[in-house]
Amino acid sequence: MKNSNSNTKLILLHPYIQKQGSSNRLWLLAFVSFFTIAFLLTLIYTRDSITNKTTAPSTTVTGPAGSAIGGPPLPTTVVNTLLHYTSKSNDSYHMAYSELKPISDVLRKCSSPCNFLVFGLTQETLLWKSLNHNGRTVFIDENRYYAAYYEELHPEIDAYDVQYTTKISETRELIASAKEQIRNECRPVQNLLFSECKLGINDLPNHVYEVDWDLILIDGPRGDGPDGPGRMQPIFTSGVLARSKKGGNPKTHIFVHDYYRDVEKMSGDEFLCKENLVEYNDTLAHFVVERMEENSFQYCRNNNNNITSTKASSSS
Repeated sequence: MKNSNSNTKLILLHPYIQKQGSSNRLWLLAFVSFFTIAFLLTLIYTRDSITNKTTAPSTTVTGPAGSAIGGPPLPTTVVNTLLHYTSKSNDSYHMAYSELKPISDVLRKCSSPCNFLVFGLTQETLLWKSLNHNGRTVFIDENRYYAAYYEELHPEIDAYDVQYTTKISETRELIASAKEQIRNECRPVQNLLFSECKLGINDLPNHVYEVDWDLILIDGPRGDGPDGPGRMQPIFTSGVLARSKKGGNPKTHIFVHDYYRDVEKMSGDEFLCKENLVEYNDTLAHFVVERMEENSFQYCRNNNNNITSTKASSSS
């Protein structure tokens, strides 16, 4: 009987063991199924995210001080408000609305992110930075201490100083020298970083020469008095930067402020060319200069430059 009872107990326990094993296998199957489904969902979501990023290119670029470049443009009402209050400034050296508006119009039409180079830290500096808030805006000034002070006061501003070596009293000599060196140091198409042309600016940060600038504004340096540096160098340099572009829009908009003065007008006619002058009023000239081939050795296609300038019919 003991043996029989013992066998019975074994027989009774056997089904229990089978049930226990089946239950464990079910839990294991459920566990594996859950993680398989979770893995598949994660894989599908990741693939969709990568596809969306690939098919929708981002226009965001890192700017100075880690600022983001790219995004929606400013609303028209905001732009008009900025222009209005800037033109109403009490400062005697501020630009008028008729001068601000043409530059603003080009900025608004510029493909984002827009590359904007400005010679001179002026009353309008913060305006230019704001209007081009989705792009890259770089300022060049003759005063090292003021550039450093301005950057400290406004960390979002990207400003560099330059040591001008020209004098207004030497304008005609410098222009004649550049024309004589047109096949050598003062070529219309070149990297000015390696140039010894007297009118070329060659001591800016390397990346300034590598950027394809869409818009350049020349509102500095000082243009008063015979010993002032004048704006021959920025005008010549802007023309070379525009003609030497490697990519982007082949056309560069160049604005020259105080164009009524002899230095600005003489330099503009020689190096930006009357044939490229699209409009001007009493103080602001607007040129559109196109990219040239590397073996080009003339600043202007029309060497006579006999085109009659006409005032803009309306800038407002």
